[in-house]
Amino acid sequence: MKFISVMSVRYITMVSILFAGMHDATASTATAGDYLTSQNYIIDAANSTVTYNPGTLSFDSSGAGGFSPSVTHNVSGTFTLNFNHFSWSNPSDWAQISNAVIIANGLPAEFNLPRFYSELTTPIQFSGSDTPCAGPKTADTYCSGFQNGPSSTLSGQIQDGKITLSGYQPNATYYWGGGYTYSIVATVVPAPAAFWLFASALGFFGILKRTKR
Repeated sequence: MKFISVMSVRYITMVSILFAGMHDATASTATAGDYLTSQNYIIDAANSTVTYNPGTLSFDSSGAGGFSPSVTHNVSGTFTLNFNHFSWSNPSDWAQISNAVIIANGLPAEFNLPRFYSELTTPIQFSGSDTPCAGPKTADTYCSGFQNGPSSTLSGQIQDGKITLSGYQPNATYYWGGGYTYSIVATVVPAPAAFWLFASALGFFGILKRTKR
């Protein structure tokens, strides 16, 4: 059970499109001194796993048994990683996963990548949890909370067009060790061919215009 009280106000003032590097188009939402950049990723199924610990007891007909064993699943899917800068928060730079689609045969449907904010500790690393009062907030924000049980955690690193995610996510049987541990490797989704065709056309017309001058 969690209780949290957080107060903040943001006014959206502008939406624009940025083109980041040579990988992908990035949507940017600008607020009063704030901005958001987003990058889409596809999960590498060969190198990505989720281990599920049921945290339950099982017995055979003779009465012998014990805790159900953990099961590791290879997973595939996609997600979006958002980088947020909040001028009103200290620290001000945060990462957040959205639009996650996780595919794995036999993995309980309750599992998904967390959506809480994670602090950018370096330009390429971030970590966070769902503990009360974690996440961006103003210096004068009053926050109080209570948590009964373990927290969901996430850490990530971005390098050479890839991202690695690792974390833990408890479930209803956490008291007996139930939950999920995961290790995800994902690569940047390439921009569609139509985008590069459009960009090339813009470059051609720019050259043509300069030539006429």
